Amino acid sequence: MRNMECVVVKVIPPNRAKREWLERTARAFAQAVQCGLAEAQRERTANRNRLHYTVYPQARALGLPADYARMAVNAAVALARSYYGQRKSPHFSKVSFPHVNGSQGIGLGVRAYAIVRDGDRFVLRVSTGHRGQYVWLPLAVPVRYAERVAAARGDARLFQRGADWYVALAVRVLPTPTGCSGEEPTFIGVDLGIVRHAVVVAPGAVAFFDGKADRWRREHGAALRRRYQRHRRTDRVRAQRGKERRWMRALNHQISRQIVNLAATYAHPVIVLERLEGIRYRAKGGKRFNRMLSSWAFRELVDMVRYKAARAGIAVVLADPRNTSKTCPECGHATRANRPEQGRFRCVRCGYQGNADYVAARNIAAAGPTALLHGRPDTARLASAGQAGDAGSRLDGVKVCASAHTDPNLVSPMFGTPAL
Repeated sequence: MRNMECVVVKVIPPNRAKREWLERTARAFAQAVQCGLAEAQRERTANRNRLHYTVYPQARALGLPADYARMAVNAAVALARSYYGQRKSPHFSKVSFPHVNGSQGIGLGVRAYAIVRDGDRFVLRVSTGHRGQYVWLPLAVPVRYAERVAAARGDARLFQRGADWYVALAVRVLPTPTGCSGEEPTFIGVDLGIVRHAVVVAPGAVAFFDGKADRWRREHGAALRRRYQRHRRTDRVRAQRGKERRWMRALNHQISRQIVNLAATYAHPVIVLERLEGIRYRAKGGKRFNRMLSSWAFRELVDMVRYKAARAGIAVVLADPRNTSKTCPECGHATRANRPEQGRFRCVRCGYQGNADYVAARNIAAAGPTALLHGRPDTARLASAGQAGDAGSRLDGVKVCASAHTDPNLVSPMFGTPAL
């Protein structure tokens, strides 16, 4: 399978005629997708052929060209399959059937658009469905993304955020050698969480990504929004729209870059991440904890690690996270009593003790061989829109230790966490 990533590029504000065409096409596309979802719910199916024969004629009747109608069918099938796949989850009671919202955008098939380059200028040529008639949309492409945009292949998506339009392009990732040699894979375990965004355990190194300052910032932002709403200052609330999301995305870029850079220093590295399906339903806590859990973009961080690792030629596998923070990495004994406190681990059988997140990362790394044996390295998933590009590699609060990771006494004091 080809390794792909997503590059999101801003469209230079179009004139009135182009903007009206975009808005009109987006409305028709959303209606076509909703027709497909209604059919999928009525027939209780996500079969592509059955939905195609029903949705395609309706999409064409709405004025969508053939390739746009095909993309509307694809979008409806993808949403329906996602829903029916979640029905198998024990948390099905909390999943509702999807509905189209204003962020659906316009699906662009490979025959519906082209990237035209003239020196440093890039223009998105979009088909209107009539022979020889196109909508030309100039793109604001940063210099560092020029080669990636020029190499865009596959289906794309036009979408609107506020008053601005963007295009999400699929770009093939060409892996580069890591410069390491060896025969046996090196497994790097990564535990994700709220108290610490990530804990990375590798042979001879441990990295803690502390989230205390970030939690305070998010709590401060939530309190500020509540105060504005209490005083009916909706203008101030709107002014902050998207600010926290952009900050979290930049932070996830930095964390994922640090993780991949650490993995690249080893021979044949394999990054082992947690399979996070249902994490918001499994984890339980108070109102404040639930708000922090629901607002943090875990999946975004995982996808960023994936595509950055794919670009560096590093394999990524997903391991089952169950009991990873309750299982002793020394004797294998698993019980809730091993974790008397949120950040503390102490085995009731052998007496081993250490930081609970560090223990979880060790167990995740130990599950790497099994995950690699039973599943192909997962480095080919397309990252979500807006995840292309790096936000830098420097991150305050991240420390890397060249200590023996089997000794818990060498971990806690060096990273500012309580010695256990």
